[in-house]
Amino acid sequence: MTLANRRSDEARAAVEVGGPEGGPPPRQLDLLRARRFWPLFWVQFLGAFNDQVFKNGFMALLTWRLAERMDLDIDVHVLFAGALYILPFALFAAVAGQIADAVDKAVMMRWVKGAEVVLMALAALAFQLENLWLLYLLLFLMGAQSAFFAPIKYAVLPQYLKRRELMAGAGLVQSATFLAIILGQILGLKVALLDGGATLVGAAVVSVALLGWAASFMAPPAPRQGRPPEIDVTVVRAIRDVVRDCARRRRPFFAILCISWFWFAGATFLTLILPIAKETLHASEDAALVLLSAFVAGLALGAALTNRATRGRIGLALPPVGAVGIAAGAALFWLATTAYGTGLDRAGPLLDAGGFLARGDAWAVLGAAGLLATFCGLYVAPLNAVYIDAAPADERGRFVACSNITDSAAMVTSSLFAMVLLALGLAREEVFAVVGLTGLIAAAVILRARGRFEAGD
Repeated sequence: MTLANRRSDEARAAVEVGGPEGGPPPRQLDLLRARRFWPLFWVQFLGAFNDQVFKNGFMALLTWRLAERMDLDIDVHVLFAGALYILPFALFAAVAGQIADAVDKAVMMRWVKGAEVVLMALAALAFQLENLWLLYLLLFLMGAQSAFFAPIKYAVLPQYLKRRELMAGAGLVQSATFLAIILGQILGLKVALLDGGATLVGAAVVSVALLGWAASFMAPPAPRQGRPPEIDVTVVRAIRDVVRDCARRRRPFFAILCISWFWFAGATFLTLILPIAKETLHASEDAALVLLSAFVAGLALGAALTNRATRGRIGLALPPVGAVGIAAGAALFWLATTAYGTGLDRAGPLLDAGGFLARGDAWAVLGAAGLLATFCGLYVAPLNAVYIDAAPADERGRFVACSNITDSAAMVTSSLFAMVLLALGLAREEVFAVVGLTGLIAAAVILRARGRFEAGD
């Protein structure tokens, strides 16, 4: 095939991804009823939910019980716990991606979800014993289990969906993840400290793990495509090879790097939003959860709206809009938090949810957080569809692994960048705004690259 013919075919395929111009987008609710999709949706939702119930239940137990009882430095242990959960994504993502490309992804899904049942049964025991080091071990192992599931959830989409449905499916998977995060956070934080909370959390995580495992058996087969890759268990070499090989495919790798910017910004937002709630907004834990809920609900809404906004077409048209919206939302959030607090008695007790919502200036903060988060969803969901669609069929698991690796690096960089800005004397709200305004740079970079890709460069 000549270069001209190949470019012509690629251009025609780009149009066909979304169907005829002006046609209606695929209906996301139809996908949720389709046997070829709904098992994956629920497996992902239940898995993300369980991760958050376990992690936040552990963090609540550590912060309000074990730290005082064992005379622990809570800041050190909280940071250690966060790093311990993220570390397996960096260590095992490459190997997990190679395995996902070498086997039937539905079979791998069942094995990974079966491992979750075993880990959650051990977690239930650890919660009963309130054994700190066993909980730490299980936190690391749950991170590893999630790292092995991660390449499946996106890499399998093109095998379950028509190309024209890919944007809708990616948006639904992203929405499920965001909603599961907030629901799991609320349940884990609120239930763990109740009388008998350890028993309730243990029962919840085991029950949810069993439901997720059962749903995985409903997933249709997703056999290996192409020749199986060589599985390299040498961690550093596997990471190097996966990133190097993916970087050779310019379009999907560019989308992966754009997603990593999202996690660079998003990690800062999610890290700072609770301290801002307490220190700037004078909000209690319950009021802080209202703010966090507005943020995560906006993320889910934006991801869900992606399919309608793009009419099912896969491309880079929407992410620049999302990036500019993120910058605008971060600036508005800074302005809203700066203007907040007129007449507030900061010497008094922290505001509960009702007291916070009774303030007129609180709604400006909530609105800005929701707007920012909605644009985050509109930004990231199309990029997931772009790189999965553009990746070679027999390498999709490794491309998802590459995304996990670069995302982990971006989140670490985000923490360091935020610490530097705070050390320079910036307030938390100002750091929030500075990081958000980098969305203008992201938008400019994507617009320039979009022109090159559409020109067939």
